[in-house]
Amino acid sequence: MTGLEDMRTEPLGSALADILRRPITNLLGVWNWKAASISVLIRATVFFTTNLRSGRGSALRASLVEAAFAIFAAGLLAAVTQRVRHAQPVWATALFVWLGVPAILLCIQTTVHTLGGTPHLRTGLIISFCMAAFGSGFNWYAQRRGVLVTGPDSPGGDLQALPGILRDFLLAAPRALFSRTTP
Repeated sequence: MTGLEDMRTEPLGSALADILRRPITNLLGVWNWKAASISVLIRATVFFTTNLRSGRGSALRASLVEAAFAIFAAGLLAAVTQRVRHAQPVWATALFVWLGVPAILLCIQTTVHTLGGTPHLRTGLIISFCMAAFGSGFNWYAQRRGVLVTGPDSPGGDLQALPGILRDFLLAAPRALFSRTTP
């Protein structure tokens, strides 16, 4: 199953308004443990590495702050992406997913790390924003195909499809460029 056959399309604004009207159903009800699990491993490692120059203690604290933040935030923002995955127009949804979601994450993340005393915040945040944009785009791509979806829409067993979905995602832009240049 690709997940495209049963897509529920609606305007992006309506999907976002529905999230605000029914946050428990739309966010907590489908908090995305799949995205959170993947994200926390990567993000904690980035913050550990970027803070090692301040010592192992600072690096460990920064990675723990990021892990605590990422386990909650990544799952929540992936739930937002899941809710808007079939919203129209696609270009507006793409902008929201690729830039809006990572920007929201960055604002909250900056506050969390400032309060947590992370010493080398700038490098970690830059890397984190780039990873969030890539991850959010990948989540959207996968979720539109029924993979990495949680809650009642979850097909189960979709994690086996991840390698193929990742390959297709990474090749999507080259394929699109190549198809436009080939007569």
